[in-house]
Amino acid sequence: MMAVALVFRVPLLGESLWVDELHTAWVVADNVESIPERASMGNQSSLYFYGVWAWQQVAGQQEWSLRFPSLLSGILAVGLVTAVAHRWTKDAWAAIGIGLIASLDNDWIFFATEARTYAVVQSVAILQLLAAWHASQHDRPWAWAAVVCLSLINFYLHYSTILFTGGVGLALLSFAANRTIRWHLLIAGTILLIGIGLNVPHLLAIFERRANWAQFITATSSNEWRRWGTVLALLLPASVAVVASWLRRTASEATSRRRFFFVALIVLAPFAAAWLTTATGVAALFFGRYLFSVETCVLLLLASMVAMLPGRWTARGVVLLAVLIAVYLRMPLPWAPMRSENWPRIVNAASERIDTMDSTPEIVIAAGLIETDVLLNEEEISEAWEAFARLPIESIYRLPDAALKKFGLTYTRAGQPTPRYLAESDPQATVILLVRGGEAKANQVARRFAGAFPERGYQIEAPKPQAYAVQWRVLIPQPAAP
Repeated sequence: MMAVALVFRVPLLGESLWVDELHTAWVVADNVESIPERASMGNQSSLYFYGVWAWQQVAGQQEWSLRFPSLLSGILAVGLVTAVAHRWTKDAWAAIGIGLIASLDNDWIFFATEARTYAVVQSVAILQLLAAWHASQHDRPWAWAAVVCLSLINFYLHYSTILFTGGVGLALLSFAANRTIRWHLLIAGTILLIGIGLNVPHLLAIFERRANWAQFITATSSNEWRRWGTVLALLLPASVAVVASWLRRTASEATSRRRFFFVALIVLAPFAAAWLTTATGVAALFFGRYLFSVETCVLLLLASMVAMLPGRWTARGVVLLAVLIAVYLRMPLPWAPMRSENWPRIVNAASERIDTMDSTPEIVIAAGLIETDVLLNEEEISEAWEAFARLPIESIYRLPDAALKKFGLTYTRAGQPTPRYLAESDPQATVILLVRGGEAKANQVARRFAGAFPERGYQIEAPKPQAYAVQWRVLIPQPAAP
């Protein structure tokens, strides 16, 4: 299955990076000392970026090399799911079917070809669940140590995994068979809380900015319910078969039943918590990229259900139906692009234009980054935040050295000049405006920017080529009428 997964992922490694991945490229573009600050500006922890930075020293900075750690982790996740399914079901064909779902799933492919931490978290989450199950069953010191270490690693890979870890903790507490296990859980939980507590200041800072992304995340989001509808649909055949076997009072191993409820709690508790915090307005967490650990373990839940079914052919039939559902609902068009932002095309086109100009233009970029609203506050403006606002052109994709004067724009009312631009801009300079968005968005930003300087009489030009989700405009000041 790992080979199948590789076939569906490798061709996508050369796609243009999009803005989230460009944040990764920017974080690791310079010296290692700059990583913590740059990562935190994007509400991220540093751990993943240290690994990418180290790999980049060997492989250089290209699209494929930035995504390669994710590819390895994503392939490992497919292998782990297949191996666990085989161990639990004791059926090679059922395991192959579950591994095939992981190989062909749209989100699994995306995560494994994304220069972000998602695929790494997938692999760690699988190991985290397995360690927790072993600790619950056998109460081994190494298993408890693994639970703590893997939980901390996952937390420092992506803060949202605290939801998943909460589900793991709830499952361990609910299935603690005796006082000794509960005591070990208390010790492990205390160590884990201390490890998480070291990062409380950063978490509080992120929490204070939660309104930034709350506008995009709702408890009734059709996109999220569609996503989860297709994910949970994979469990439908197994659910029907399990209920039918229970109604017929067909015997199943106590360990298999216990494991099913254990995994189900780990999957469903974080999902419910994320929906509830979003619905109540506490924190907008009902979002696929905050629950991808849960989504990953849905296939382990499927394996635990199949393991309870009587008869190999029943199990294989259920898995076959799940594979067909996955192909119909979850499989993308093979090797079709998964990202729509073609930054190289626009940066190259703008670079060619700059090389032909007699005077140095000003570069203004609206990258669509929520955090860039800080640029409106003169007291908080720093070169670091300016560079953050320009990150699509500050690392792997760069304009010519002649483009010295570069300015970022805010997310809110994109096109509104920042205090720094107002203070440092040249009224006679041509402006090259780069916009993350389609044609309508680019036109809106260009008009708003030009409208802020009626005295300059900007003529707005939309040169060729353009891209679907990244556009550029040239604003040429016109001499005032005599």
